Amino acid sequence: MAAVLEQTPEPDPRPAPRVAPQPDPSTAATPVSGLKPIDRLTSDSRLARINPESDAKTVLRYSSQFARNYIRSDYNFCAAKIAVARGGKVRALEAALRETSEWLRKTEKWLLRHQVRPIELPHDLIELTITRPLAGLLVRCLTQYDRVYARATERVLTGKITGDDRAGILNNAERRLKQIVQICMPDNDQYDFDGARREQ
Repeated sequence: MAAVLEQTPEPDPRPAPRVAPQPDPSTAATPVSGLKPIDRLTSDSRLARINPESDAKTVLRYSSQFARNYIRSDYNFCAAKIAVARGGKVRALEAALRETSEWLRKTEKWLLRHQVRPIELPHDLIELTITRPLAGLLVRCLTQYDRVYARATERVLTGKITGDDRAGILNNAERRLKQIVQICMPDNDQYDFDGARREQ
């Protein structure tokens, strides 16, 4: 029969090492907005290979799912393409970005005619690289889109516009921003000097 150790071992006089508390994985990566966190931006390696005109950074605030998806999937691609755009492609991009920005400005102004108490929507922040002024204009359009999203949401919740009105406004805005991606895709030689796309 095995012997049973009856004697209590002496306590170790050395203090126990301190262990930093680990964050709860269920809450650590949960952003304030409730949107899925952006782990990395698509085309970040493409953008890193570009020699930009500037290495400016900006912090973009966003609340909408569309803005989150656009930032993650399309922004770096567009910023890289804008950085190497030449000739007619620059004119095509400039025209599309300015028209989009102006449409969003007018839409927000129209929404603001319906005065309501502002509602603070949950939001996230992300740092983006500005390769050229046109990339900065794209960031401005995304900021304007998110303001239109917030204004339209406020006015639906207070009964100033209908859900269909809101959907129409956002669909139109999203279509315009997606068009920027389509303009970025073709190479420079597929645009005429005036910015018109050459027929294939």
